[in-house]
Amino acid sequence: MSSPGKLRETLIERRKTSEHQTPEGGSVLEVFEISKPYAYSIIIKDSVTEELTYKVVEPTLSAKETDLLAQIRELLLETLDVTMSDFDSPKEAEKYMSERVRHIVRSHKLKVDTNSIEKINYFIVRDYVGYAKIDAMMRDAFIEDISCNGVGVPIFVWQRDYESLPTNISFDSDQELESFVVRLAYRSGRMISVARPMLDASLPDGSRIQMTLGRQVSQHGSTFTIRKFKVDPITLIDLIRLNTVSADLAAFLWYMVENKFSIFVCGGVASGKTTQLNAFSTFIKPDSKIITVEDTPEIQLYHKNWLPSVTRQSSGVSSAEISLFDLMRASLRQRPDYLIVGEVRGEETYTLFQAMATGHLGMATMHADSLKAVIHRLETQPMNIPRVMISGLNLITIQARVQKDGKPVRRTLSVSEIFGLDPVTNEILTNELFSWEPTSDSYRSIARSRLLGAYSERTGVPMIAVNESIMKRETVLKWMLKKNILRFGQVTDVIRKFNSNPDAVYGSARSEL
Repeated sequence: MSSPGKLRETLIERRKTSEHQTPEGGSVLEVFEISKPYAYSIIIKDSVTEELTYKVVEPTLSAKETDLLAQIRELLLETLDVTMSDFDSPKEAEKYMSERVRHIVRSHKLKVDTNSIEKINYFIVRDYVGYAKIDAMMRDAFIEDISCNGVGVPIFVWQRDYESLPTNISFDSDQELESFVVRLAYRSGRMISVARPMLDASLPDGSRIQMTLGRQVSQHGSTFTIRKFKVDPITLIDLIRLNTVSADLAAFLWYMVENKFSIFVCGGVASGKTTQLNAFSTFIKPDSKIITVEDTPEIQLYHKNWLPSVTRQSSGVSSAEISLFDLMRASLRQRPDYLIVGEVRGEETYTLFQAMATGHLGMATMHADSLKAVIHRLETQPMNIPRVMISGLNLITIQARVQKDGKPVRRTLSVSEIFGLDPVTNEILTNELFSWEPTSDSYRSIARSRLLGAYSERTGVPMIAVNESIMKRETVLKWMLKKNILRFGQVTDVIRKFNSNPDAVYGSARSEL
């Protein structure tokens, strides 16, 4: 799988192409190098329908090479006495498997040239150590989800730039697909069977997978959906570069998160909620105690005092279900400074609001496409949060996936604050602070923050000093963007240095802008 920073390397390796025709009559829009020189992916546009396809390109084997590959497979099955669990890393397993292939070629005096050995070795490593047909997709840093909906159906991927795309890969028989699903379950350390044909699990690299076996659950046969683990997450600097947020908006949120104002990141499906939440989390001071609560482990932090917790489904008599609500209750006994929930949607929300009412900073995502929808969802079943408690939530951002120049992009439509409850009307008092302008694709600061005004009065920090602190953070963010400081660890390191010595980091950044 991708090593830390692999996404950044892939960003360099991708190649825009002038549209040229493929033998099938389509146009190649872009090429991605995955396992050079053997595996590539290309984005193809059909010349008639203009539909896009994600095509995996791998070495072509001659008839002789195909026979040799089959022969080596049989010899490996006879002699291999190790499993993936015997190795400390996939790289170690790949090295071992390559050595075994060469040993078989030498010991059995197989007549094969170096180029053929390399191609055969690619497929052996791909199938035994990697993920067989979908290995290239698993290694592609631009792929976020991989879905197989049954036999004879193209596998679909969610590509970061082009979104949902059919591929040229499919499973041709029930036996082939069922065998692959059983293997995925084994790789996750779990079992799937006809008696228990559904499974949620995690792969060794942290990717989440949902599987079904056979045709009892799905009429098209076994299925699987993999939500890939991001080794090198998108950072705030990425979001500024992509114009998902502006530098001044990000600087404001940096100051608010650092000073323990609670925030909900809201929006529709695939609007970038979790990505943004993860990016905001880098603003938390390094010595703070953080507990994250998730269904799917997606939040990644560089903080040492971080306790990640993940729900667990019941697997029968041997293990009971652990829900978000269970994890939330347990987290409050551990006295966190920051409590981050991957997504709130049920009774666990009340526990989060209780935590915020007692001084913990709460951060979460929620499905809602407007400020009004957020408040409505919080007040109704199954959350049932009283208005007096909702007024304890400080900031709400609304994310959306919109079209720009014919391509989907993510934008922060608005950032609003809740600053109280009207004692007469019992209405929740809100104030929109930032707004995205579609015509200019820019962000506008609309109003002054009442919460910051109250913070200034409560702490004795003059508003001029508050505004200066936010301005310094904006300068540092713009400097990181200019210097192309993009990796998660690098961004976190700069933020930590700023926390330790803000004037020095700000002065250095200002001098280089």
